Amino acid sequence: MKLLPYFLLVMLSSAPKAATDIDFKLAKVIEAYNLRGLDCSNVQSHEPSLSELGKFVFESTLLSGNNDTSCSTCHIESKARTDGLSVSVGVGGSGEGMERFKHGHGILVPRNSFTLMGRGFADYQAYFWDGKVQSQGQDWVTPVGDGKKLGYHSLLAVSATLPLLARDEFLGLKHDKDSKSYVSQIDSKYHGERFHAATYAIREKLVSRPSGEWQKFKALLAQNKITESTFQLSDLGNAIAAFIIRNENCVSTRWSNYIKGDKSTLTSQEKEGAFLFYGKGRCATCHSGDLFSDFSFHSLAVPQGTVGVSMLGQDLGRSEISLNVSDRYKFKTPSLLKVSETAPYGHNGVFQTLSEIVEFHLNPIIFLSGYQWADNEKYNYGRLLSTRSPLLSHTGMLTKDEVDKLLQFLTAI
Repeated sequence: MKLLPYFLLVMLSSAPKAATDIDFKLAKVIEAYNLRGLDCSNVQSHEPSLSELGKFVFESTLLSGNNDTSCSTCHIESKARTDGLSVSVGVGGSGEGMERFKHGHGILVPRNSFTLMGRGFADYQAYFWDGKVQSQGQDWVTPVGDGKKLGYHSLLAVSATLPLLARDEFLGLKHDKDSKSYVSQIDSKYHGERFHAATYAIREKLVSRPSGEWQKFKALLAQNKITESTFQLSDLGNAIAAFIIRNENCVSTRWSNYIKGDKSTLTSQEKEGAFLFYGKGRCATCHSGDLFSDFSFHSLAVPQGTVGVSMLGQDLGRSEISLNVSDRYKFKTPSLLKVSETAPYGHNGVFQTLSEIVEFHLNPIIFLSGYQWADNEKYNYGRLLSTRSPLLSHTGMLTKDEVDKLLQFLTAI
């Protein structure tokens, strides 16, 4: 916990009148937390020539087993690159957003779709809710092994290809004639073997499908000196990462502009909310830095609902990756960039509004008093509640007016 900045803010709260001007106090906040604002030069390196290939792959359904899913299915531009759903609908679905639930044939992807905003900054350290792609010193920890040896240029690039290896997100269903062999080639493999199986399966498609969209795909690969015989799955990851960095990464926020000197960009209420965020509310204990994340893992004791990646519809979170029982129900601190545009919230999207999840941090009883319990969680929530992070118990006592100001500040980041 960042005690020094917090104590500094406590002292400012009781400072003489000359030191109580909100801009003066926020200047001390910015100094104490070493905030610089979002700097678009601080991004992972990428090759501009790859971004057109990345755009094509991001928007195309060619690489899904059933030809019905693309990256843009769950990362919609008009929804700040989320899909607006509590949990996503992958293969078998059609349309966008709520349309994907209409006919009931889509397979649920049992986690909330995250925004891509800011993912290309060089100091972004962990990807996915459970951190299955993460930097540890000079090493990259990924489900497919050493990403550097596989030809990936960045952690973002590794992350971009993992959905292509997932049954519910891309591979498709075995009963479908067109996807059966594609699924079989990849889904039976594990870890690094899965990477190689996908590489060979896509090479096979490149050779056997010479026309239409595949011809366009081949042409874009050729522009980047990639042929059917040299193609690797990492080429797609590098291309998608280049597209994300070029189109989604350089986020402009009013708070960032304020840090850089434009004091008029925030209202007085938002400024007060910022001071609460870094002070009394202690939000910056976990949502730290210019990306608003410590890239660590914490449990809020979020209700499980009926859908999860683990057994019996649960989602054990980080412990599925670390294999450490103490990590059960912990999830990565999400970046808050554009947070007011990315509802619903939580790893399973159980919070429909920003006020709901903020209040849950402060007092879960407010939310739980109206929550509709599923049978499989009604008598088991106690053990989940026992994992709630002790950091949440250190938040200062807030009034409704202060919570409202805090919520207003969140619209500026």
